This record gives sequence, structure tokens and C-alpha cells, in this order.
Amino acid sequence: MGFLDKLLGTRPKASSGANKVSEISVSIEKSILGVLGSRAVPPMPGAAQRAFQLSTNPTAEARDFIEVIESDEALSARVVRIANSVYFDRGKKAQTIEDSVLVIGLNELRCLLNATSLSELYPSNHPFRTTLWTHDIAVALASKLLARRLLPGQEDLAFLGGLMHDIGKLAMLQRLGNDYMKAICVIQDEGCDFVTAEEQSFPFTHIEVGLLIAQRWKFDDTIKRVIADHHHAQTTVQLSSVVGLADTMCHSLGIGHSPGFARFQANNTEKAPKQLADLGIDPSEYKNIAADIQKSFEFERDLYLGKK
Repeated sequence: MGFLDKLLGTRPKASSGANKVSEISVSIEKSILGVLGSRAVPPMPGAAQRAFQLSTNPTAEARDFIEVIESDEALSARVVRIANSVYFDRGKKAQTIEDSVLVIGLNELRCLLNATSLSELYPSNHPFRTTLWTHDIAVALASKLLARRLLPGQEDLAFLGGLMHDIGKLAMLQRLGNDYMKAICVIQDEGCDFVTAEEQSFPFTHIEVGLLIAQRWKFDDTIKRVIADHHHAQTTVQLSSVVGLADTMCHSLGIGHSPGFARFQANNTEKAPKQLADLGIDPSEYKNIAADIQKSFEFERDLYLGKK
């Protein structure tokens, strides 16, 4: 029985729904809610829900995005500001939402709307919150970059998968506060992965919490599988394996790491070449791919981590 089967129960038999992710078990759900509290999975905020629906709708048109943006004054101001940033410099200043949408383009706009709307999910004043969200943005950008090569045409979905892959960590930090930092201390001391560290302190991991959130918020099975499988070794090119590789690459670069993660970073650097090989990429390309990811993050980070 594989990792996902143990976590979620028996998979459906091979059929047209063979790739469907089963619902998380009742016992795991009770365990999570018992520790994190009954409000651990609040309703998805309306703005985030609208952005999520648009970003996953391939038939969405410019007018759909304009309507959502115009309904939120702060979002409108941010979109216009982004359209006039150095990143989108077209030599002519955008003055309206319509102008801004044309300048940014629908593909990039999907990513920006998601990052802007989802950035406030599970807010916390804990300083490690910024570390986790910075890593999520980095993995989203790296996933999009890797998808251009491995899953052409799925770049936007790869970005969303990267953005949401660790949502369980955000929930655990918000609900558990400094208790969650016990797991972080284990990672810093031992260099182990998050799942191993979490299992030493809690009866569940961020993967299980993330899956419960995905279930409650009715994410589709593609995003659920990213959450479930991004730490699991895979030898086929699919969204979860691309996001998993992006996650390892970003950790190997130390993007978003706080002090004390040197051993953890080194372990991911050692692991990355094998993941590349498993997905059909020559491990000798590690340095070039890592440089591209670093460059992409440094160039685009202010778009996603800047002030709203």
C-alpha cells in the first residue's frame, strides 16, 4: 500500500476515476480538529474563492477578471500599480483596469490574483509566517518555470499548485503558534524534512491538514494530489512531481529559509539531482536550473511579496 493509500484510505479501482483522490478519513479529520480547533478550516474568503475559480477556469475572459478586480478597491490599485512596474514596462502608463489587464496579460494575471487573494489565508503575526509564505511564492514561481519544460500549457496550474502545496503549514502555525516551532527546531537540529519533524510533535502532518482544507474548500483532485504527493518520490511527469521538484530546488537554494536551516538545505541539495533524473532531466543541469529559479524569484518576488 502506497503513501497516499495509507493517508486517505484505499484508492478507487482503476477506471475513468482512477486518478481521483479519496476523501480524508474521519479519524484523521477528528484528530486535526481536536488539536487545531473546530475553526481550523474557516469558509474560504469570498475574494480568494472568486480568484481561485477564475484561475482554474480556462474559458475565463478579460471581462471576468476586470469585474472581480473592480469589485475590490485595494486590488484595483494594486493591479494598476503592478501594470506600471518595471516588470511590465511597456513605455506607456496604464491608467485603467482595462489597460492594466491588457498590459499584464491573462496568464500572469491568474497568478497575481491567486497570490494576492490567497496571501491572507491563515494570517499570523508570528515571524515564521513570512518565511513560509516566501517559500510558497518561490515554489509557485519555480513550478511555473519547470512546467514550461515538463508540462507545457499547464504553467498557471503549476503556479497555483506551488502556491497551495504547503497550506497545511500555514494553518498549523496560525492555530498552534510556538508549539509548531518545536517541529521547526527539530528540522534545524537534525536537518530532517517537515513531515518527519511534525510526526514527532503532532498526531498528523501538514499534508493531512492541507488535504482537509482542500476537501472543505472543494479543491479539484489535481490540487489535492499536489498537496498529498509533493513529498513523495515520483518517476512520472505530472503536476505533483513538478511541484515536488520545485519544492526541493527552492529548499536547496535556501529561498525563504530562516537561520539554522543549513543541514536541511544541504540535504535537499543532495536530493535534487535524483529528482531531476527521475523526471528525465540530466542531473548535470542542476546548477543551470537552480540559477534560473533564483533569477526568476529575485526578478518577480516584489510582484508577489510586495505591499498590496
